Amino acid sequence: MTHDRGTPYKGTKKVPALTAIWRNLRDFPRALTLSAFISGLLVVVVAATGPIVIMLKAAQAGNFSSTQTATWICSSWVMSGVLGLYLSLRYRMPMIGSTSTASIVLLVTSFQTHSIKEAVASYIFLSLLFILVGATKLMPIIMRAIPHQLVMAMLAGVLFNFGVSIFTQFTSDPWIVSGMVLAYFIARTLSLRAPVIPVLVIGTLLSIATNKVHLHSPHFGLTHLIWVNPHFTVGSLVNLALPMFLLTIATQFAPGFAVLKNNGYKAPHSQSLIASGFLSLASAGFLNSGVNTSAITASIAVGEHADPDRTTRYTAGVITGIFYIAAGLVGASILTLFSALPAAMLASLAGLALFPALSTSLHEALSDSRGREAALVTVLVTISGLHPLQLGSPFWGLLAGTLLYALPNLRSRSA
Repeated sequence: MTHDRGTPYKGTKKVPALTAIWRNLRDFPRALTLSAFISGLLVVVVAATGPIVIMLKAAQAGNFSSTQTATWICSSWVMSGVLGLYLSLRYRMPMIGSTSTASIVLLVTSFQTHSIKEAVASYIFLSLLFILVGATKLMPIIMRAIPHQLVMAMLAGVLFNFGVSIFTQFTSDPWIVSGMVLAYFIARTLSLRAPVIPVLVIGTLLSIATNKVHLHSPHFGLTHLIWVNPHFTVGSLVNLALPMFLLTIATQFAPGFAVLKNNGYKAPHSQSLIASGFLSLASAGFLNSGVNTSAITASIAVGEHADPDRTTRYTAGVITGIFYIAAGLVGASILTLFSALPAAMLASLAGLALFPALSTSLHEALSDSRGREAALVTVLVTISGLHPLQLGSPFWGLLAGTLLYALPNLRSRSA
Protein backbone atom coordinates (compact mmCIF):
# COMPACT_ATOMS: atom_id res chain seq x y z
CA MET A 1 0.00 0.00 0.00
CA THR A 2 1.47 3.33 -1.06
CA HIS A 3 1.54 6.09 1.54
CA ASP A 4 -0.45 9.26 0.89
CA ARG A 5 1.91 11.67 -0.88
CA GLY A 6 0.35 14.68 0.77
CA THR A 7 1.27 13.61 4.30
CA PRO A 8 4.89 13.44 5.46
CA TYR A 9 5.85 9.86 6.26
CA LYS A 10 7.26 9.68 9.81
CA GLY A 11 8.45 6.07 9.74
CA THR A 12 8.85 4.49 13.17
CA LYS A 13 10.06 7.53 15.06
CA LYS A 14 7.94 6.99 18.20
CA VAL A 15 8.83 3.30 18.52
CA PRO A 16 11.86 2.40 20.72
CA ALA A 17 15.03 2.22 18.61
CA LEU A 18 15.83 -1.48 19.03
CA THR A 19 12.20 -2.46 18.48
CA ALA A 20 11.97 -0.40 15.30
CA ILE A 21 15.29 -1.74 13.94
CA TRP A 22 14.35 -5.36 14.65
CA ARG A 23 10.85 -4.94 13.17
CA ASN A 24 12.13 -3.33 9.96
CA LEU A 25 15.00 -5.79 9.65
CA ARG A 26 12.58 -8.70 9.99
CA ASP A 27 10.35 -7.13 7.32
CA PHE A 28 13.29 -6.38 5.00
CA PRO A 29 13.30 -9.60 2.87
CA ARG A 30 9.60 -9.26 2.11
CA ALA A 31 9.77 -5.50 1.46
CA LEU A 32 12.83 -5.54 -0.82
CA THR A 33 12.16 -4.99 -4.55
CA LEU A 34 14.47 -5.29 -7.54
CA SER A 35 14.28 -1.54 -8.22
CA ALA A 36 15.27 -0.75 -4.62
CA PHE A 37 18.19 -3.19 -4.87
CA ILE A 38 19.44 -1.60 -8.10
CA SER A 39 19.06 1.92 -6.67
CA GLY A 40 21.05 1.03 -3.56
CA LEU A 41 23.81 -0.56 -5.64
CA LEU A 42 23.90 2.43 -7.99
CA VAL A 43 24.52 4.83 -5.09
CA VAL A 44 27.68 2.93 -4.12
CA VAL A 45 28.84 2.64 -7.73
CA VAL A 46 28.56 6.43 -8.07
CA ALA A 47 30.53 6.88 -4.82
CA ALA A 48 33.21 4.55 -6.19
CA THR A 49 33.70 6.72 -9.27
CA GLY A 50 33.74 10.49 -8.70
CA PRO A 51 34.13 10.94 -4.92
CA ILE A 52 36.89 8.33 -4.57
CA VAL A 53 38.99 10.17 -7.16
CA ILE A 54 38.71 13.35 -5.09
CA MET A 55 39.78 11.38 -2.00
CA LEU A 56 42.82 10.13 -3.92
CA LYS A 57 43.74 13.71 -4.85
CA ALA A 58 43.45 14.81 -1.23
CA ALA A 59 45.54 11.84 -0.10
CA GLN A 60 48.18 12.75 -2.67
CA ALA A 61 48.21 16.36 -1.44
CA GLY A 62 48.66 15.10 2.14
CA ASN A 63 51.46 12.67 1.14
CA PHE A 64 49.47 9.71 2.44
CA SER A 65 51.00 6.28 2.17
CA SER A 66 49.00 3.63 0.30
CA THR A 67 48.03 2.09 3.64
CA GLN A 68 46.80 5.42 5.00
CA THR A 69 44.79 6.08 1.83
CA ALA A 70 43.22 2.61 1.99
CA THR A 71 42.43 3.21 5.68
CA TRP A 72 40.67 6.47 4.82
CA ILE A 73 38.59 4.84 2.09
CA CYS A 74 37.71 1.89 4.32
CA SER A 75 36.73 3.90 7.42
CA SER A 76 34.72 6.44 5.40
CA TRP A 77 32.74 3.88 3.45
CA VAL A 78 32.19 1.47 6.33
CA MET A 79 30.92 4.26 8.58
CA SER A 80 28.77 5.66 5.75
CA GLY A 81 27.24 2.21 5.46
CA VAL A 82 26.69 1.87 9.20
CA LEU A 83 25.04 5.32 9.33
CA GLY A 84 22.73 4.51 6.43
CA LEU A 85 21.84 1.10 7.88
CA TYR A 86 21.04 2.56 11.29
CA LEU A 87 18.96 5.52 10.07
CA SER A 88 17.11 3.53 7.40
CA LEU A 89 16.19 0.70 9.78
CA ARG A 90 15.50 3.01 12.72
CA TYR A 91 13.19 5.43 10.88
CA ARG A 92 12.01 3.21 7.98
CA MET A 93 13.01 5.70 5.32
CA PRO A 94 15.79 5.58 2.70
CA MET A 95 18.51 7.58 4.47
CA ILE A 96 21.90 7.36 2.78
CA GLY A 97 25.18 7.89 4.60
CA SER A 98 28.17 9.41 2.84
CA THR A 99 31.25 11.54 3.29
CA SER A 100 31.14 15.27 2.54
CA THR A 101 32.60 15.78 -0.93
CA ALA A 102 32.97 19.50 -0.24
CA SER A 103 35.04 18.78 2.87
CA ILE A 104 37.31 16.41 0.95
CA VAL A 105 37.83 19.07 -1.72
CA LEU A 106 38.76 21.52 1.04
CA LEU A 107 41.39 19.05 2.26
CA VAL A 108 43.08 19.05 -1.15
CA THR A 109 44.21 22.64 -0.61
CA SER A 110 44.48 22.51 3.18
CA PHE A 111 47.03 19.67 3.18
CA GLN A 112 49.50 22.16 1.70
CA THR A 113 49.74 23.85 5.10
CA HIS A 114 48.43 21.24 7.57
CA SER A 115 49.68 17.81 8.59
CA ILE A 116 47.73 14.58 8.62
CA LYS A 117 47.70 14.66 12.44
CA GLU A 118 46.15 18.14 12.38
CA ALA A 119 43.55 16.81 9.96
CA VAL A 120 42.64 14.05 12.43
CA ALA A 121 42.27 16.69 15.15
CA SER A 122 39.92 18.65 12.88
CA TYR A 123 37.83 15.50 12.33
CA ILE A 124 37.41 15.21 16.10
CA PHE A 125 36.38 18.88 16.36
CA LEU A 126 33.94 18.34 13.49
CA SER A 127 32.40 15.27 15.15
CA LEU A 128 31.87 17.11 18.42
CA LEU A 129 30.22 20.00 16.56
CA PHE A 130 27.80 17.57 14.90
CA ILE A 131 26.86 16.12 18.31
CA LEU A 132 26.53 19.57 19.91
CA VAL A 133 24.35 21.01 17.14
CA GLY A 134 22.20 17.90 17.03
CA ALA A 135 21.69 17.79 20.80
CA THR A 136 20.89 21.51 21.08
CA LYS A 137 18.92 21.72 17.78
CA LEU A 138 20.95 24.74 16.71
CA MET A 139 21.07 23.92 13.00
CA PRO A 140 18.33 26.40 11.91
CA ILE A 141 20.01 29.19 13.92
CA ILE A 142 23.41 28.49 12.34
CA MET A 143 21.90 28.44 8.86
CA ARG A 144 20.35 31.86 9.48
CA ALA A 145 23.47 33.38 11.09
CA ILE A 146 25.74 32.90 8.05
CA PRO A 147 24.18 33.77 4.67
CA HIS A 148 23.71 30.66 2.55
CA GLN A 149 24.84 32.72 -0.43
CA LEU A 150 28.33 33.15 1.07
CA VAL A 151 28.69 29.50 2.07
CA MET A 152 27.89 28.56 -1.53
CA ALA A 153 30.42 31.13 -2.71
CA MET A 154 33.09 29.55 -0.51
CA LEU A 155 32.17 26.14 -1.90
CA ALA A 156 32.38 27.45 -5.48
CA GLY A 157 35.86 28.77 -4.77
CA VAL A 158 36.95 25.46 -3.28
CA LEU A 159 35.57 23.51 -6.28
CA PHE A 160 36.84 25.91 -8.94
CA ASN A 161 40.27 24.37 -9.50
CA PHE A 162 38.74 20.94 -10.01
CA GLY A 163 36.69 22.30 -12.88
CA VAL A 164 39.73 24.02 -14.38
CA SER A 165 41.85 20.86 -14.06
CA ILE A 166 39.66 19.12 -16.66
CA PHE A 167 40.92 21.44 -19.35
CA THR A 168 44.50 21.88 -18.13
CA GLN A 169 44.91 18.13 -18.71
CA PHE A 170 43.72 18.43 -22.30
CA THR A 171 47.21 19.00 -23.75
CA SER A 172 48.59 15.80 -22.19
CA ASP A 173 45.74 13.43 -23.16
CA PRO A 174 43.33 15.23 -25.53
CA TRP A 175 41.48 12.10 -26.67
CA ILE A 176 40.76 10.89 -23.15
CA VAL A 177 39.66 14.31 -21.85
CA SER A 178 37.52 15.25 -24.84
CA GLY A 179 35.89 11.80 -24.91
CA MET A 180 34.99 12.01 -21.23
CA VAL A 181 33.60 15.55 -21.54
CA LEU A 182 31.51 14.50 -24.52
CA ALA A 183 30.26 11.41 -22.65
CA TYR A 184 29.27 13.56 -19.68
CA PHE A 185 27.17 15.99 -21.71
CA ILE A 186 25.53 13.21 -23.72
CA ALA A 187 24.62 11.49 -20.43
CA ARG A 188 23.21 14.77 -19.09
CA THR A 189 21.22 15.27 -22.31
CA LEU A 190 19.74 11.80 -21.91
CA SER A 191 18.92 12.60 -18.25
CA LEU A 192 20.75 9.55 -16.95
CA ARG A 193 20.52 9.12 -13.17
CA ALA A 194 24.30 8.76 -12.77
CA PRO A 195 26.17 10.47 -15.66
CA VAL A 196 29.54 9.90 -13.98
CA ILE A 197 29.30 6.14 -14.65
CA PRO A 198 29.37 6.37 -18.48
CA VAL A 199 32.12 8.97 -18.09
CA LEU A 200 34.18 6.42 -16.12
CA VAL A 201 33.50 3.69 -18.70
CA ILE A 202 34.46 5.88 -21.67
CA GLY A 203 37.55 7.20 -19.87
CA THR A 204 38.71 3.68 -19.02
CA LEU A 205 38.17 2.39 -22.56
CA LEU A 206 40.04 5.35 -24.05
CA SER A 207 42.87 4.90 -21.54
CA ILE A 208 43.19 1.24 -22.49
CA ALA A 209 43.04 2.07 -26.21
CA THR A 210 45.83 4.64 -25.85
CA ASN A 211 47.92 2.28 -23.69
CA LYS A 212 47.78 4.57 -20.64
CA VAL A 213 46.67 1.97 -18.05
CA HIS A 214 49.51 0.57 -15.93
CA LEU A 215 48.78 -1.85 -13.10
CA HIS A 216 51.75 -2.01 -10.72
CA SER A 217 52.05 -4.42 -7.76
CA PRO A 218 48.30 -5.16 -7.47
CA HIS A 219 46.91 -5.80 -4.00
CA PHE A 220 43.58 -7.55 -3.58
CA GLY A 221 42.06 -8.44 -0.24
CA LEU A 222 40.77 -6.90 2.98
CA THR A 223 42.05 -3.49 4.02
CA HIS A 224 44.60 -3.26 6.83
CA LEU A 225 43.71 -0.29 9.06
CA ILE A 226 46.19 1.98 10.81
CA TRP A 227 45.57 4.54 13.56
CA VAL A 228 46.82 8.16 13.46
CA ASN A 229 47.03 10.25 16.64
CA PRO A 230 45.64 13.81 16.47
CA HIS A 231 47.62 17.02 16.89
CA PHE A 232 45.34 19.80 18.13
CA THR A 233 46.11 23.31 16.92
CA VAL A 234 44.16 26.52 16.44
CA GLY A 235 44.73 26.16 12.71
CA SER A 236 43.13 22.71 12.61
CA LEU A 237 40.02 24.20 14.21
CA VAL A 238 39.79 27.43 12.20
CA ASN A 239 41.06 26.29 8.79
CA LEU A 240 39.66 22.78 8.70
CA ALA A 241 36.99 21.95 11.28
CA LEU A 242 34.88 25.11 11.03
CA PRO A 243 34.83 25.37 7.20
CA MET A 244 34.18 21.62 6.96
CA PHE A 245 31.32 21.97 9.42
CA LEU A 246 29.69 24.84 7.51
CA LEU A 247 30.14 23.12 4.17
CA THR A 248 28.73 19.83 5.47
CA ILE A 249 25.72 21.51 7.05
CA ALA A 250 25.01 23.63 3.97
CA THR A 251 25.80 21.12 1.21
CA GLN A 252 25.00 17.75 2.81
CA PHE A 253 22.64 17.83 5.78
CA ALA A 254 20.36 20.69 4.68
CA PRO A 255 19.86 19.56 1.04
CA GLY A 256 19.76 15.91 2.12
CA PHE A 257 16.89 16.65 4.48
CA ALA A 258 15.23 18.67 1.69
CA VAL A 259 15.42 15.66 -0.66
CA LEU A 260 13.66 13.54 1.96
CA LYS A 261 11.02 16.21 2.55
CA ASN A 262 10.35 16.61 -1.18
CA ASN A 263 9.67 12.88 -1.36
CA GLY A 264 7.21 12.91 1.53
CA TYR A 265 9.42 12.01 4.51
CA LYS A 266 9.84 13.86 7.79
CA ALA A 267 13.59 13.64 8.34
CA PRO A 268 14.96 13.16 11.89
CA HIS A 269 17.28 16.19 11.81
CA SER A 270 18.78 16.13 15.29
CA GLN A 271 19.07 12.36 15.49
CA SER A 272 20.90 12.27 12.16
CA LEU A 273 23.44 14.86 13.32
CA ILE A 274 24.05 13.05 16.61
CA ALA A 275 24.46 9.64 14.94
CA SER A 276 26.81 11.16 12.36
CA GLY A 277 28.85 12.80 15.10
CA PHE A 278 29.34 9.66 17.16
CA LEU A 279 30.27 7.49 14.17
CA SER A 280 32.67 10.17 12.90
CA LEU A 281 34.25 10.52 16.33
CA ALA A 282 34.75 6.77 16.71
CA SER A 283 36.58 6.55 13.37
CA ALA A 284 38.47 9.88 13.26
CA GLY A 285 41.76 8.20 14.19
CA PHE A 286 41.31 5.92 11.19
CA LEU A 287 41.39 9.05 8.99
CA ASN A 288 37.63 9.24 8.47
CA SER A 289 36.95 12.87 7.56
CA GLY A 290 33.37 12.55 8.81
CA VAL A 291 30.13 10.92 7.71
CA ASN A 292 26.80 12.60 7.16
CA THR A 293 23.50 12.13 5.39
CA SER A 294 23.90 12.25 1.63
CA ALA A 295 22.53 14.97 -0.62
CA ILE A 296 23.66 14.22 -4.19
CA THR A 297 23.39 10.43 -4.22
CA ALA A 298 20.34 10.42 -1.93
CA SER A 299 18.08 11.32 -4.84
CA ILE A 300 18.95 7.99 -6.49
CA ALA A 301 17.41 5.96 -3.66
CA VAL A 302 14.70 8.28 -2.32
CA GLY A 303 12.40 8.83 -5.30
CA GLU A 304 9.56 6.73 -6.67
CA HIS A 305 11.90 5.10 -9.21
CA ALA A 306 13.55 3.27 -6.29
CA ASP A 307 10.23 1.85 -5.05
CA PRO A 308 6.67 3.09 -5.73
CA ASP A 309 5.69 2.27 -2.13
CA ARG A 310 7.11 4.87 0.22
CA THR A 311 6.67 2.62 3.27
CA THR A 312 9.07 -0.03 1.89
CA ARG A 313 11.49 2.29 0.14
CA TYR A 314 13.77 2.15 3.19
CA THR A 315 15.14 -1.08 1.73
CA ALA A 316 17.14 0.96 -0.82
CA GLY A 317 18.90 2.66 2.09
CA VAL A 318 19.62 -0.72 3.70
CA ILE A 319 21.06 -2.12 0.45
CA THR A 320 23.23 0.99 0.09
CA GLY A 321 24.56 0.50 3.62
CA ILE A 322 25.40 -3.16 2.99
CA PHE A 323 27.26 -2.43 -0.26
CA TYR A 324 29.08 0.54 1.33
CA ILE A 325 30.41 -1.69 4.10
CA ALA A 326 31.42 -4.41 1.64
CA ALA A 327 33.21 -1.89 -0.61
CA GLY A 328 34.96 -0.32 2.37
CA LEU A 329 36.36 -3.63 3.56
CA VAL A 330 38.10 -4.12 0.19
CA GLY A 331 39.07 -0.44 -0.17
CA ALA A 332 42.72 -1.36 -0.80
CA SER A 333 41.68 -3.38 -3.85
CA ILE A 334 39.66 -0.45 -5.25
CA LEU A 335 42.65 1.83 -4.62
CA THR A 336 44.85 -0.54 -6.64
CA LEU A 337 42.52 -0.36 -9.63
CA PHE A 338 42.27 3.44 -9.62
CA SER A 339 46.04 3.89 -9.21
CA ALA A 340 46.48 2.17 -12.59
CA LEU A 341 44.54 4.89 -14.43
CA PRO A 342 46.25 7.92 -16.03
CA ALA A 343 46.35 11.27 -14.24
CA ALA A 344 44.41 13.06 -17.00
CA MET A 345 41.54 10.62 -16.71
CA LEU A 346 41.40 10.91 -12.90
CA ALA A 347 41.49 14.72 -13.05
CA SER A 348 38.71 14.78 -15.65
CA LEU A 349 36.63 12.29 -13.70
CA ALA A 350 36.94 14.32 -10.51
CA GLY A 351 36.14 17.59 -12.26
CA LEU A 352 33.14 16.21 -14.13
CA ALA A 353 31.81 14.53 -10.98
CA LEU A 354 31.88 17.96 -9.31
CA PHE A 355 30.44 19.83 -12.29
CA PRO A 356 26.84 19.86 -10.98
CA ALA A 357 27.99 20.98 -7.52
CA LEU A 358 30.16 23.75 -9.00
CA SER A 359 27.36 24.94 -11.26
CA THR A 360 24.81 24.94 -8.44
CA SER A 361 27.09 26.68 -5.95
CA LEU A 362 27.99 29.43 -8.44
CA HIS A 363 24.32 29.95 -9.29
CA GLU A 364 23.25 30.15 -5.64
CA ALA A 365 26.19 32.42 -4.77
CA LEU A 366 25.55 34.96 -7.51
CA SER A 367 21.77 34.75 -8.08
CA ASP A 368 20.79 37.27 -5.37
CA SER A 369 21.81 40.78 -6.45
CA ARG A 370 21.87 42.08 -2.87
CA GLY A 371 24.99 40.14 -1.92
CA ARG A 372 26.37 39.28 -5.35
CA GLU A 373 29.58 41.31 -5.11
CA ALA A 374 30.29 40.10 -1.56
CA ALA A 375 29.80 36.54 -2.79
CA LEU A 376 32.11 37.19 -5.73
CA VAL A 377 34.81 38.42 -3.34
CA THR A 378 34.35 35.22 -1.33
CA VAL A 379 34.82 33.12 -4.48
CA LEU A 380 37.93 35.01 -5.62
CA VAL A 381 39.64 35.07 -2.22
CA THR A 382 38.98 31.35 -1.78
CA ILE A 383 40.45 30.59 -5.21
CA SER A 384 43.51 32.77 -4.53
CA GLY A 385 45.00 30.34 -2.03
CA LEU A 386 46.32 33.08 0.26
CA HIS A 387 46.86 32.09 3.89
CA PRO A 388 48.02 34.98 6.14
CA LEU A 389 48.58 34.03 9.80
CA GLN A 390 48.50 30.37 8.66
CA LEU A 391 44.74 30.67 8.14
CA GLY A 392 43.54 29.22 4.83
CA SER A 393 41.90 31.07 1.95
CA PRO A 394 38.40 29.57 2.56
CA PHE A 395 38.42 31.19 6.01
CA TRP A 396 39.54 34.57 4.65
CA GLY A 397 37.10 34.32 1.76
CA LEU A 398 34.15 33.70 4.06
CA LEU A 399 35.31 36.42 6.47
CA ALA A 400 35.75 39.01 3.70
CA GLY A 401 32.42 38.14 2.16
CA THR A 402 30.60 38.30 5.50
CA LEU A 403 32.02 41.75 6.30
CA LEU A 404 31.12 43.12 2.86
CA TYR A 405 27.69 41.49 3.02
CA ALA A 406 27.02 43.22 6.36
CA LEU A 407 28.05 46.72 5.20
CA PRO A 408 24.71 47.69 3.59
CA ASN A 409 22.85 46.62 6.76
CA LEU A 410 25.20 48.67 8.95
CA ARG A 411 24.71 51.69 6.68
CA SER A 412 20.89 51.39 6.78
CA ARG A 413 20.94 51.07 10.57
CA SER A 414 23.15 54.14 11.00
CA ALA A 415 20.90 56.09 8.64
